[in-house]
Amino acid sequence: MRITRRALLKSAGALPLLSLAKPTLAQQYPSRPIQIVVPASAATSIDVVTRFFTEPLSKRLNTPVVAENKPGTGGLIAYTAVARTQPDGYTLMLAGIPMYLLPLLSKGTATFNAQTDFTPVARVARVALGLVVAHDSPYQTLGDLLKAMRGPATDITYSSQGIGSTAHLSGVRFTHMSGGQAQHVPYSSTTTATTDVAGGRITFTIQTGPAILGMIQSGRLRLLAVSGAQRWEQFPDVPTIAEAGVPGYEMSSWLDFVAPKGTPEPVLQLLSREFTEIAQTDAFKTFCRNQIISPDVVGHQEVAAQMSDEAAKWKGIVDLAGIARS
Repeated sequence: MRITRRALLKSAGALPLLSLAKPTLAQQYPSRPIQIVVPASAATSIDVVTRFFTEPLSKRLNTPVVAENKPGTGGLIAYTAVARTQPDGYTLMLAGIPMYLLPLLSKGTATFNAQTDFTPVARVARVALGLVVAHDSPYQTLGDLLKAMRGPATDITYSSQGIGSTAHLSGVRFTHMSGGQAQHVPYSSTTTATTDVAGGRITFTIQTGPAILGMIQSGRLRLLAVSGAQRWEQFPDVPTIAEAGVPGYEMSSWLDFVAPKGTPEPVLQLLSREFTEIAQTDAFKTFCRNQIISPDVVGHQEVAAQMSDEAAKWKGIVDLAGIARS
């Protein structure tokens, strides 16, 4: 076959275009493994939710997706590390309320800000809490407990796993909105906080479903009400706190996948679509039912629009508790 001079020149002119095209294709996202940081230890609620997403996300993006636990100081280590990471879409995190609380509670050590250092990818779930008493408690309903809290009794107590924890702030808001009185008793762990309620040494506690389900099923704890906007599917006869005597009360913790601020918008759009589609599957709905959490699927732009309101809400609750630290 005879190649003309014109054909040679045409081919030669195309070479620069081909050389430019190769790097562009190689840089398409994702081109290497994605890491999802877990701001808690293994087997916690936030850990198991993260790990549910790694396999289907890996298959959809055709790249390894791995979870890495970074527990410690209530999530401070993980949030700080992710905030300082290159915003390229290869480091994500499943965040909860501590993203807003830690800067308020640890002003001297928390060097990040939820609104300026993170950008939402997608919300996938919401975690409500349950208010429980000992199974043989004299308070058989939330109405019974509220009556005691609003009366002359001064021995009503509630426990949490530490000052500033979601359980603590839920109790602060419950006490305030109910118009009653109860003394907060902080513990060092969720286990001891719930065990002492079961043993009758503490009146009540407000904890996540996974933390109390076992003791409810074994007959050691009695579930009086749920902190969220809806009843738990597993306990349809148990009212919400708002239904049972504290109108307007609602406390729940969302779970949002987030990325460092500055992550490219096309990457955020891609990840948002993938996470929300996985969260809408029957498999995830079944998973949530077993974990006593609720699917709450929201794309990254909608979550971003809510950040200012969330920041104001949690600052108000921390101010109400009077626990801001320098």
